[in-house]
Amino acid sequence: MGTMSMPSNLSAVLFTDKNGITREGVYKKGLNAFVEALGDEGPEDPGNLYPEDDITTWEYLDQRRSPDADFMVIL
Repeated sequence: MGTMSMPSNLSAVLFTDKNGITREGVYKKGLNAFVEALGDEGPEDPGNLYPEDDITTWEYLDQRRSPDADFMVIL
């Protein structure tokens, strides 16, 4: 198997591990790992780090998604 290229540092990505589980998170080049997004729970838990070697595929999240996409205007 060839070497997989990694995303840009601090990029929001969807990544899949060797067990076939897909997660949403951020790639951190300094850690050589993907970090699962947890929401507002506080600092990242080291248990949510996934080393580059454990990831089989990744893709950038859609950056064009509007931050207001979850709001509905009722007239």
